Amino acid sequence: MRESALYRTIVQEIRDSNKKAIPFRDFMELALYAKNGGYYNKEAKKIGKQGDFYTNSSVGAVYGETLADAVWDMLRHEDMREPCYIVEMGGGDGSLSFQLLSRLQQLTGEACERKFSCIMIEASAYHKALQEEKLAPFEGQISIAWYGTIEEARKDVPYLNGVFISNELPDAFPVHLIECRKGKWYEIYVALNERDGFIEQLKEPAAAVLDYVARERIPQIEGYRTEVNLASIQWMKEVGRWLEKGYAVTIDYGYEREILYEPERKEGTLLCYQGHTMNSSPYLQPGEQDITAHVNFSALMDTGAEQGMRVIGLYSQREFLLRAGILKRLQEHASVDPFLNETAKRNRAVRQLIMPGGMGDTFRVLVQEKGLDMAEGLNFLK
Repeated sequence: MRESALYRTIVQEIRDSNKKAIPFRDFMELALYAKNGGYYNKEAKKIGKQGDFYTNSSVGAVYGETLADAVWDMLRHEDMREPCYIVEMGGGDGSLSFQLLSRLQQLTGEACERKFSCIMIEASAYHKALQEEKLAPFEGQISIAWYGTIEEARKDVPYLNGVFISNELPDAFPVHLIECRKGKWYEIYVALNERDGFIEQLKEPAAAVLDYVARERIPQIEGYRTEVNLASIQWMKEVGRWLEKGYAVTIDYGYEREILYEPERKEGTLLCYQGHTMNSSPYLQPGEQDITAHVNFSALMDTGAEQGMRVIGLYSQREFLLRAGILKRLQEHASVDPFLNETAKRNRAVRQLIMPGGMGDTFRVLVQEKGLDMAEGLNFLK
């Protein structure tokens, strides 16, 4: 293992801890978000051909354009108050917001009854800089403000009226790892061996972790291992408290609890990505690879309901995009080379986004509403 600054930081954290071990959740937080080399703070391309993984917005502009049509449908709701905002949290390099704003700018030119501003919530200084560069063409046309957290944004915008969007955000929140042994739940801690390599230890879980296990009715099967994403629940509480009138659109991969915690899924869903190669070894070169876990959409829906958010629908990406009219973006072309012709590329992107067994099934889209009585009037629900 290469002894990077981040590696030394994690080793010191373990040595300084009372138990000479830290919860896996803390290890994951350092590996992803530490200032001195955490994966999301590193100045390195993460999405696309030169990165570690592909996401829906990297396939082509057609994804963001189709999502923008649905967002515009939401913004036009007669009960939506002004000032009206579009918020994206964890926007990566800014590609999705660029696609969204480009299409929304076109739509507002056609029907300007609703004006909006944009808020970007981004904790990574590196990604904030990429977003500022990507969204620079909108300067003087659309008001765009950046904040590090929802709490910071609320100081300027106490009550949110508009649409809150996240694309592959809660899957990257640090998770607790738990394992069942001899009828009892234990939490995975990370310790050091005699060569300062990372090893796992089983210790008593925190009370909040055990409460989650009981609430979710995770099967108590010998050797069963899974993730507990308490951060996603806290995040949804913050979103719900901030949202006064409008919608939350959460796009990610995951399942409802009945599927996520099936007895057959006894090894959990934790995965790592580096150079478009997937592995299940989070201790391999921390800071050099992404670490993710599937989202419990049931927990997000329950938490949102506690904050007054009503579930409009939980869709596969394919179903959502079809409802939002993505097939209207298919165009005829006569090119003999589908890889050089722009129209052919666009059509190929549409197919890739809705293809069964691929992105169309992998990603889920959760739409929640708060403070509006006529959400059934949304076009994509018809």
